[in-house]
This record gives sequence, structure tokens and C-alpha cells, in this order.
Amino acid sequence: MAVLRSLREALAALAPGDVLDIVFVAAMIHAVLLWFKGTKAAFVATGIMIFGAFYLLADVAQMHMTVWIFRGLFAVSLVALVVIFQEEIRGFFERLAVWSLGRQGRPAQAPEIEAVVRAVDEFARARIGALIVFKGRDPLRRHLVGGTELDGRISESLLKSLFDPHSQGHDGAAIVDGGRVVRFEAHLPLSKQLDQLRGRGTRHAAALGLSERADALCLVVSEERGSVSLARRGILRTVAPAELEAALAAFRAELAPPGEAAAAGR
Repeated sequence: MAVLRSLREALAALAPGDVLDIVFVAAMIHAVLLWFKGTKAAFVATGIMIFGAFYLLADVAQMHMTVWIFRGLFAVSLVALVVIFQEEIRGFFERLAVWSLGRQGRPAQAPEIEAVVRAVDEFARARIGALIVFKGRDPLRRHLVGGTELDGRISESLLKSLFDPHSQGHDGAAIVDGGRVVRFEAHLPLSKQLDQLRGRGTRHAAALGLSERADALCLVVSEERGSVSLARRGILRTVAPAELEAALAAFRAELAPPGEAAAAGR
């Protein structure tokens, strides 16, 4: 009863500002946990939370020497966190900038998607390797190495020329932003997820690697198997030719402004 009475008194003493403060902090913690989930920093974040729990237990148990050591480690941990999570921190501020500025390219339209599907179908049947990256909302420039700037409207003939086995840049990736190919012959970071990459080549490792770092959709045509795969948010999957157009249309709908997406769905 005494506990309930104390709880009621504490709740009665809360001002509207206190409630907003609690809600805001809870929302921030929830956002941070979602941000870490599924990333390479997830295990480190778990370790930090365990570290913090031990500190709280030591403080409650009045273990003064342990608490003193933990407090000394906190100062070092702040520097370590910046080093460990530098990619995640940079990505967070990039996404915040994109969200706050409202900058968003025009997603690929139906005719452009059809051109990609036709070209990819030919690549698969002829066993021509290809790697096409469809930019999402996240900036990609810092993840790309090399490449040649281009500003060409997506077309079947353009894609065939870029991935012609006799061309110099066919081993690189073509970057699509909206309805245009903005760069080709680009090199992407490689994934280390050996369980997903078993039996697959460098193109698949590059597609999966970029999908782990950004929300782009990466399309791969295997030169050895003639299969088509998609990588998104750290997951690599093989798709049938009939599924490809639907997957690209779904990605387009995800990027489209609300009004445009609603019109497309009717």
C-alpha cells in the first residue's frame, strides 16, 4: 500500500512538461534501439547496455570503488563510441538532413522500369553480368569508389551499352537516381556475410554490401548462373523474371510522394 501511495503522489506531482520530457526521452531511446537493430553495431550496443546495467547495480549496492572505476571508464567510452559508431552517426545525420530538407528525387516511372526489366531479361538469358543500383532516400556518394559521371535517361539500349562485356566499365555498378543513370563503372563496399554469399560472386557481395549501408535497391545479374537477385536492407534474394517488375514497382511506390503513390495505387 505504501508503494502505491508513493506512486500516486509521484504521478500527481508530475507537471505537463515532465510528461512531455518522459515521452520525448522514451521516443529517443526507442529510435536508437531501432537504429541499432540489424546493424553491425548491434552487438556493441548490447554490450554498452549491459555495461550500463552493471553500473546501476553497483551504484544501488553502494559499491563505491566499482562505481568510481565505471565513472572513469565513461569518459574513455565517449571517445570509443564516436570511433566505433562513426559510420552509423554519419548516416544518421545524413538521413536527418535529407528528411529535414525534404530532398527526394523523382522515382523511376513505369516505362523506365519496363526498360530495365527487358534489359535484365536479356542479360540473364545471355549470361551477361550486371549490377544496377536504384538510389533510395539515403545519400550514396560516400559509399561509391571511382566511376564516371553520367546523366542519361534509363533505356534498354543505354543499359546494354553500359554492361556490354567488351566495354571497360561493365564490371562496375550503374547508379540510378530517379529515372536517370547518374554514374556507371562505380565500385561498392563488399559485404562480409558469408552465409548469404556462399556460391555467389563479387557483384553479389557488392550489392549486399551497399544494401547494408543504405536503403538503395541493388539488382544483380549473375554471369555464371544467369540468375537475377535483389539486395535490400542487408538481405539478398534471388527473384524470378516475373517478380522483378513487381519488386521495382514496389520500390518506386515506396519512394513516391504520398499523393503520387495514392494516384498510382488507384
